Amino acid sequence: MPLAACLLLVLAAGALRAADAPFVTNESGLDRRNLDTSVSPCTDFYQYANGGWMSRNPIPADQSSWSIGAEMRERNYLVLRKILEEAVAANAAPGTNKRKVADFWQTAMDTAKLEKEGAAPLAAGLARIDKLASAADIGAFMRQLTLRGSSTAFGFGVQQDLKQSDRYLIYVTQDGLGLPDRDYYTRTDDESAKLREKYVAHVAAMLQLLGDKPEAAQGAARDILALETRLANASLTNVELRDPSSFYNPKSPAEADALTPHFSWSALFKEAGIGEVQTFSYAHPKFFAEMDAALADVQLPIWKAYLRWQLVHEAAPYLSDAFVEKNFDFYGRTLQGALELRPRWKRVIDQTSGSLGEALGEVYVERAFPPATKQRADEMIRNLSAAIGGRVAKLDWMGDDTRKQALAKLATYDYKIGYPSKWRDYSALQIARASYLANVMQAATFEVRRNLNKLGKPIDRTEWGMAPQTINAYYNPLKNEIVFPAAIMQPPLFEGTADDAINYGAMGAIIGHEFMHGFDDQGSRFDAQGNMKSWWTDEDRKHFEERTGKLVTEYGNFVAIDDLHVNGKLTLGENIGDFSGVTMSYHALENALAGKERKSIDGFTPEQRFFLAWAQGWRRNARPEAVKLQVNTDPHSPSKFRVNGPLANMPEFAAAFACKAGDPMVLPADQRAVIW
Repeated sequence: MPLAACLLLVLAAGALRAADAPFVTNESGLDRRNLDTSVSPCTDFYQYANGGWMSRNPIPADQSSWSIGAEMRERNYLVLRKILEEAVAANAAPGTNKRKVADFWQTAMDTAKLEKEGAAPLAAGLARIDKLASAADIGAFMRQLTLRGSSTAFGFGVQQDLKQSDRYLIYVTQDGLGLPDRDYYTRTDDESAKLREKYVAHVAAMLQLLGDKPEAAQGAARDILALETRLANASLTNVELRDPSSFYNPKSPAEADALTPHFSWSALFKEAGIGEVQTFSYAHPKFFAEMDAALADVQLPIWKAYLRWQLVHEAAPYLSDAFVEKNFDFYGRTLQGALELRPRWKRVIDQTSGSLGEALGEVYVERAFPPATKQRADEMIRNLSAAIGGRVAKLDWMGDDTRKQALAKLATYDYKIGYPSKWRDYSALQIARASYLANVMQAATFEVRRNLNKLGKPIDRTEWGMAPQTINAYYNPLKNEIVFPAAIMQPPLFEGTADDAINYGAMGAIIGHEFMHGFDDQGSRFDAQGNMKSWWTDEDRKHFEERTGKLVTEYGNFVAIDDLHVNGKLTLGENIGDFSGVTMSYHALENALAGKERKSIDGFTPEQRFFLAWAQGWRRNARPEAVKLQVNTDPHSPSKFRVNGPLANMPEFAAAFACKAGDPMVLPADQRAVIW
């Protein structure tokens, strides 16, 4: 649900090269073939560092982009496929994790069975929708879908209380849209209007796969677009959702029921079997008011068509090829520009990881994450923490009161590396060989129940929000923790034998990025205990916003494609993370090199290698559709600007490459952001 996107400030990053991929890279250190020396590093450092790689690495037909992250995923797939095939061969006892992942994999890979079934796995759900006879029935059915982990018009889940982080709280949030973001419904330009027409055609095509006649399906699809547009107009924008307080609006069930007379929140909690609920976060009241009004005045056949669309849209990847191909045609080809569907085995690995992440991850870490890697990462994290503390202690714009709170928060950081200290218990999850969709839904329902079972219990500080085989990392402000799964702690981002400049420029800057999310425009609103609470003086907050405002302006001037500019407000938190992370890691490297001989390697000084490692960690080729989707929806800036944006603010970069005032990679002093 959107709450997770708000609270887990994640950084997407890649690591490894595919062992069998026809794409050339160097897993250890820097590769001069990646450079484009026809471009000055002071003009466009991203092109200088990555131009050679980009020219040699076309985007595969089944990808919307190709990057270090994509290279790493390809190698990860090989490791995970071997684990799954070995699990099948082991024929483990029923009920064990090994048997569950084996049954999940085998069922999903049984294409003959899927083709024979067609739409049959949806028959029961469609029959229930067909019997709905009133708005009350619609609401009741949406509650049923929600409690089994399916999509409806609203999001639902348990997370720590934003203002009392030592307890759990239920949150309900806006949801229910089939297009990537509410602005896709509200923009009036020709391109957006054409995309909505393609969306209508896609919805109609999916309904026809359920047996609807073409004319009826087309009419229903237009009604669905109209209903979703109504919900979109009542939704907060993605920039508004970046404010954590937009998720916090405590109400009693009775108070919420009074605000939505056609939808009962009390019934939802009763049906969930979670006992008496005193308060919950009724996060987005404007949206819920519109949802309730629509329950009252939208005709029943339209709601039933919307629910049929929700059902088939969610299930499509787990059905026969006709559904899979139609789903890909819009969400893969139209929205992201991919030319071909990825092989089934890779898609199934992704879903197995999503449904049984830690069951698969427990074996993965045994093969891909040696203890020495964890020890080296632990050392780097300690060095980053020391460098951050030293920088904060000397800030000239921060007062003593705020500084004291900032250092106290830094001192309480929890960091997790590689894998959980306590593995998830999947004993209550039933996986069988009957149906791929049924297994996916069983896993979704299991997760809903696992999540709801947190209510009334102490905060589980051992819980992870990602599986170990995930190539990603995150900061969670409610636990004040930074988390690095095993899969991201791999070459070329991190390698035990690489020199410090490479490790600090790549992985060190990512670690610094996650550290500094605790002090970006969102994370800085949470105190050391994880409570959403102001711990800044008004004067210091003003200074902070003045300085970060320069990043909003800088990134807002970047043109990603055609006339589409980066959204400096949407990407502010990640841009702060990038700039601050590179800055802190650079100074941690300087501390690590203190008193040592600074050797040049392959003609590059340690400082130059540091910045090259940062830049090469974000190399990426992307299709135009993928760039547009990212700019419209993603809080991360496109890769070029993740490299050039921070470095243009850094005198240390200019000094490393002898850049001068007036060079494109050197911002004028009055435009430069000076934060941490």
